[in-house]
Amino acid sequence: MKSLQSEQQLLDYIGIGEPGSALHKAAARGDLRYTTEGNVMNLTISRPSGDMKLEHKIKEGLARGISRYIVEVLEESMALKIAWAQYSFATRDEGLAAEESCRKLLAGPEVGDQAARRRRMDGIYHVLKGYLQENSYLDLEGFIAFRLQDYRDKLRETVDVAMEEYLLDQQYEEFIHLLQYFVHFQEPLTPLIHLMHKQDHEFSILSEEFTKISAPPCGGVVANIADQEMEMEDMIVSTLISLAPNRIMIHTLHPEAQIISTIRRIFGDRAEVCLHCPPCQMFHQESRRLDQGT
Repeated sequence: MKSLQSEQQLLDYIGIGEPGSALHKAAARGDLRYTTEGNVMNLTISRPSGDMKLEHKIKEGLARGISRYIVEVLEESMALKIAWAQYSFATRDEGLAAEESCRKLLAGPEVGDQAARRRRMDGIYHVLKGYLQENSYLDLEGFIAFRLQDYRDKLRETVDVAMEEYLLDQQYEEFIHLLQYFVHFQEPLTPLIHLMHKQDHEFSILSEEFTKISAPPCGGVVANIADQEMEMEDMIVSTLISLAPNRIMIHTLHPEAQIISTIRRIFGDRAEVCLHCPPCQMFHQESRRLDQGT
């Protein structure tokens, strides 16, 4: 874990260095005195006229600021250290890619990621607030190592989840590359296929003349290519590979959909996207009519 990056940075997180904040005013009055050196902070809190409410308010402010500092400044380096200690990477590039997975999960934009981060911060806050009720000396590195075991366990769990996602992404990428290689050397059997995308993973496969094509049995094509027991989530990919089209015209209102991106990656220049041709518009109008039951 890296040491405190600077005394001023820690003080800014606590709020002591922010003019107008409650802790800054308390420090200016002398109700809060402190020294920092490395990872160690010494605190002296006085309560004028026995004002216990003021003392509790100061300690709560300290606990809240230091818990934010741990999560927002120190957490990433702790997580990456765990990742490198617990997992083996074939190359440095793999390790750096795994690091990026950790960063995304720790501070990702998803609601679940943010909620988990808030829970970690709140957990630290409650432990730290209790500690400051009894102590005026804080060795931050020692506090994290010996007083925040639950937090460290949660951090390890988060790293494990990030590593699982990273490994799945790696397997998926390898699988896509195998499919790309297979398609590249595949002899085309069908001149043109129109792939009508309704929604999600719902498709209709039409011939060059816009007549429905009966999909041939896939027979585990995708798994055989990869030479392992690996099932593709979207059977449409296996079907397309079995049909071996020279060109695929994808008619969709959702060109950004993951499955569309996957098909285009696998088939490369053979796959094109159409958004507004007459058959395209008729298909989507009919799909909406059926969905509405009219």
